[in-house]
Amino acid sequence: MKNVLVSASLLLLCVFAFAATPDGKALYQDNCASCHGAKGQGANGPRLVGDASKWPARLFERAVLSGIDDHGKPLKSAMPHWQNASLKADHGAAPSQAEIKAIQHYLKQIK
Repeated sequence: MKNVLVSASLLLLCVFAFAATPDGKALYQDNCASCHGAKGQGANGPRLVGDASKWPARLFERAVLSGIDDHGKPLKSAMPHWQNASLKADHGAAPSQAEIKAIQHYLKQIK
C-alpha cells in the first residue's frame, strides 16, 4: 500500500509540474513574433535567434522587461507588447521569470 501511495504522489507531482510549465512557443507567437518574426529572424524588431537567445537568462529578462541590452544600454525602441504588458491579460500579472525563460528556451530551439 505504501508503494502505491508513493507512486501516486510522484505521478501527481509530475502532472502538476508539467502543467505549470509555460509554453515558450505560444508565448513567443502571441507576444513577440509580430515584431521579431515567426522564427526570431527579425522583422520590424531585431533578430533574436543566434543573438539575444544566447544571452544569459538575467540579461534576456532585463532586455524584455526593462529595455536594457546585454551591454547595459537602452534598446533602440521599447518592446510594445511587453511595455504595455499584453501578457497581463492572462491574470493581471506581469510576465513571470518562467514565461520569459520559456520564450528564450524556445528561441534557442529554433534553427
